[in-house]
Amino acid sequence: MGVANTTLYPGRVNCKHTRALVQYSHRHRPAALKTSTVYSGPRETPAMTTATVTGLNIHPIKSCRSLSVDRISLDQYGVADDRRLMVVDSSGRFVSQRKFPILATVTACYVSEGDDGRVLTVSAPSASSELRLTPVMVGPRVPCTVWGTNVQLVDQGDEAATWFSNLIGLSGLYRLVGCGKCDGGYDRRVDNLPSSLKHRLPPMSVSLADAAPVSIVSQESLEDLNTRMRSLYDTEVPLNRFRINIEIEGVNGAFEEDKWLLVRVGEVPFLAYANAERCKMTGIDQLSGSVDKVGPLEVLRSYRAPGGPAHAMFGQFMVPLQSGGTVHLGDKITVLERKKH
Repeated sequence: MGVANTTLYPGRVNCKHTRALVQYSHRHRPAALKTSTVYSGPRETPAMTTATVTGLNIHPIKSCRSLSVDRISLDQYGVADDRRLMVVDSSGRFVSQRKFPILATVTACYVSEGDDGRVLTVSAPSASSELRLTPVMVGPRVPCTVWGTNVQLVDQGDEAATWFSNLIGLSGLYRLVGCGKCDGGYDRRVDNLPSSLKHRLPPMSVSLADAAPVSIVSQESLEDLNTRMRSLYDTEVPLNRFRINIEIEGVNGAFEEDKWLLVRVGEVPFLAYANAERCKMTGIDQLSGSVDKVGPLEVLRSYRAPGGPAHAMFGQFMVPLQSGGTVHLGDKITVLERKKH
């Protein structure tokens, strides 16, 4: 499951120095996060790390191929243009690479802006043609589900439905849907915050991502995993297997990011609130769609699953505490507060 697939930080989250979050929740509605810094009052001395942002990724269509970019913008749902569209079956339930690995071969990219709005091109090696569409932002909403959460989404038309149905090989059974305008009726809340912080923050929304508005992980953590994979199976995996938004490098050891609570990436503050649990999608090659005989999930279960083999962790889930900000390649990481054990 998606929202259930997170392990909340098991230690005690120290809220002594998060008074500003309480103040913030009283001042602002969740749909209108302001672009001012939300931290004030006593806290740990901010520690500039040597870590920098080395990769930024969006996923225009949920469960399709990631797209590397040089900057990401934040809005009230998380990363703009990230997982705002998804494929659903005839009952409105989302489908993913878990069932159809071929979705990993689908590349979606915004290529231009014109009088009709932005144009999204969608292609796949096995598709007979390229799909070009201007995402429908306003229109009748249809009931859909994301990991059991009911959402109202905008259908993207018959041409897109035919393209994806043909790709999957089941004509007429699948459709492309989207969030539409931010203020146009889509509402899905982040509901997996630690209880110690849940009532200190305003309700926060998330896109069609499995659980969180933003994800982050370090190259050092990947190298730790790959060292074990090379030793056990003489293989390794690239970071794109984990479909992360913010990739960083230069932390003080593997999984250092697990210790962070409040961080600033460039000029944007984030709350790192949950360890990201991983599923079998990590065993799917994100270029070919082929499935590994032995993937990273098996290795993570051997040393990164304190809650049992069904709870293998890699990366951190975060919520931005500032809407309208931008993160760039090369931005520095500043740790504002660490988790307390």
